[in-house]
Amino acid sequence: MKPLQPLGYQKTIDFYGCSTEKINSCNYVETKLLEAARLMQLTVVNATIHKFSPIGVSGVIVIKESHIAIHTWPEHHYVALDIFTCNSSYELEKGIVFLTQAFEAQKIEEKDIVRGDLNQVKNLNSSIYEN
Repeated sequence: MKPLQPLGYQKTIDFYGCSTEKINSCNYVETKLLEAARLMQLTVVNATIHKFSPIGVSGVIVIKESHIAIHTWPEHHYVALDIFTCNSSYELEKGIVFLTQAFEAQKIEEKDIVRGDLNQVKNLNSSIYEN
């Protein structure tokens, strides 16, 4: 069996105990996400951040390397952040530390997920094109 050849790398970060005011502000969240992307040396293509009524913010920063997605629950002092990149060489920790401080998070939990397998893609594509 061939070793896994990942197509993407996803890091999920749960921020607990955040500042309600900060994570409920579109401008604040967008500014901090863009700064974090710069610190992680990711290339921003576009940003869309939406403020819900009466509370909460969601958004996506499209980056050349894939995306950063955020969802906030100010009433629970909680932020869910996903960073998806096309390879594992990016320095994400600087941005995560920065956002932890910016959101005034009391606790964070990180998970790393490997996405896709190029071997599976090649095998499937071979069978599709042989038929």
